[in-house]
Amino acid sequence: MYWAAGFVGHGARRVPVGAVLDSGSGSDSGIAPGPWLVGEAPRGWIRTASGPLRDLVVLGVCGASDAELDRLVHARIPDDVVWRWPGAYVVIERTDLATAVWTDLANAVPIYTAAADDGVYWSTSARALAGLTGRGVSLGRVAAELLAPSTPLLTADRTYFDGVDLLPAGHRVRLAPEGAIQSARVWSPTAAPGDSALSIGDELDAAVGVRVDDALSPSTDLSGGLDSTTLTLLAARRLSPDRSIASFTVHAPYDQPTGDLRYALDAAEHPSVRHHLLPLEPSHLPYGGLERVPVTDEPAPSTIAHTRFGYQLDAMTATVASSAHLTGDGGDSLLVTPDAWIADLLATHRYAEAVDEAVGIGRVRRCSPVQVLRQAGDLNRTDRSQALLDWADLVGGGSTTTRARRAAHTVSAPGQATWVTGEARAHAAALAEYAAGVTDPRQPRGGRAVWDVVEQMTEVGRTAHADAQLAHVHGVVLHNPFADSRVIDAYLSTVAGRMPSPAAFKPVLRAVMADILPPSLLTRTTKGLYAPDFHHGMRVHRAALTDLVDGHLSAAGLIRPATLESALDRAAGGIGDGIWLLDAAITIESWLRAHYANPLPDWVPAPAEVATR
Repeated sequence: MYWAAGFVGHGARRVPVGAVLDSGSGSDSGIAPGPWLVGEAPRGWIRTASGPLRDLVVLGVCGASDAELDRLVHARIPDDVVWRWPGAYVVIERTDLATAVWTDLANAVPIYTAAADDGVYWSTSARALAGLTGRGVSLGRVAAELLAPSTPLLTADRTYFDGVDLLPAGHRVRLAPEGAIQSARVWSPTAAPGDSALSIGDELDAAVGVRVDDALSPSTDLSGGLDSTTLTLLAARRLSPDRSIASFTVHAPYDQPTGDLRYALDAAEHPSVRHHLLPLEPSHLPYGGLERVPVTDEPAPSTIAHTRFGYQLDAMTATVASSAHLTGDGGDSLLVTPDAWIADLLATHRYAEAVDEAVGIGRVRRCSPVQVLRQAGDLNRTDRSQALLDWADLVGGGSTTTRARRAAHTVSAPGQATWVTGEARAHAAALAEYAAGVTDPRQPRGGRAVWDVVEQMTEVGRTAHADAQLAHVHGVVLHNPFADSRVIDAYLSTVAGRMPSPAAFKPVLRAVMADILPPSLLTRTTKGLYAPDFHHGMRVHRAALTDLVDGHLSAAGLIRPATLESALDRAAGGIGDGIWLLDAAITIESWLRAHYANPLPDWVPAPAEVATR
């Protein structure tokens, strides 16, 4: 794992053990040394520039040239700096008065803070700051994930460690030496004037280019889905004719290829795609090898499929020595319109359109359009802060039917997680009440759906960072271009005010990529189904999962082991539809096991011998 950190304050500093001090900042300005880098970061991940009044630090993949960064450090930094160039990056300005951070739109490069030593420390690693503060795992954050997985509205700025907070995405944050933190939103999804539908294609092309153009051995996922295929063929087009992109398809053994594999084979016919097929074996089923999951800043999305994920990463390293690997993660969250769009249509009195959309969703999902419209109405009658308070009441068992229904539509319906204890529910309720106090309840009329996408992309970007930490253990640098700030801004500025139908399957992407996607992909309207693999994997690895049941979550009083074990038995038999809640418990327990098995990063008092980069 690699990470960067810095300190803002007048008190005695501490530095991370093993840190390398970047020599490109602080040398001309007289500003306190920094930032510190721990671990072997990819080439170009940290870039610095120094001027007479300020230092500039850029963390992540940024398409700006050195000359552009040098000009930036000699001028006032504009608030659009994190979506001015392709890539996923944050910008940090350090002066002798304060440190300012411009966060990316998806927290793809998360910045965490912790108060200590009469100042504030920042870092790209939450776990690193936990080593600084000595605080423990946040039971409230864990409990919230058990009951409502992947709900950024509920978790707000809280991390999996007490005393360590996440800076909000799309903000300018000022860190003052006395420890004060002030933040202001500098980006909001705004409809672009005129027809700018082609911009999403241009930005995806630029996002791919900033990764593959100079990479020694770039690679991509080629799952057969629209997102990974788009990135693969964009890379192939950029590298053709002199170079090619190595693409990997993990698939079940077959006699005649069907489904996702068939789509992948169609895309691989491009002459600049070097296609590698990776057939799965029984040992790659989900829920295997959980005892070998590496330590990360938070539970990683790929934990459940760790053996499959590691198999692919190791194969890529052995086959092509991948130096930059692109995945389509985030495409679904960005490109699929949430049902809240129907609430927006009702809120703006577009009733006929709302009914048409409800009928379309009912047809696709085989549910009642009336139910879809009722849920949309509930969304419009509950603001975000009130929904969080209602949810806190709900998990405590005190909500009325109407309030409970509205809270469930906005946050989640936690009733299925019967193995979660009352103590855990109390922790989660306290977190919801905190989130209600810090969230902005106001949203533009008719803008709920687009803001749902914004919030979900912050979840995707931040958790993808944990997957990237897993990949780094295998020597692979993982990239998720759909979480790039310019890509998010381009798409949402295109659809704000008139989103595609929730019943349609990524129509904007299919339209702008019609010239490169194979005909079979252009007509695809569904995703592959993987639930049978998970039920099978649960049956095969049932004994190992039993060992997880009575672990750290149980010791903390957050779950009932017997109830969870019964739920696992039912899921292994294909009974019930709450497997995502079981996966949350298994993922968190696996992460806790890795966390407690590995020491936290050490910090030592300054001044200390720190190498110069």
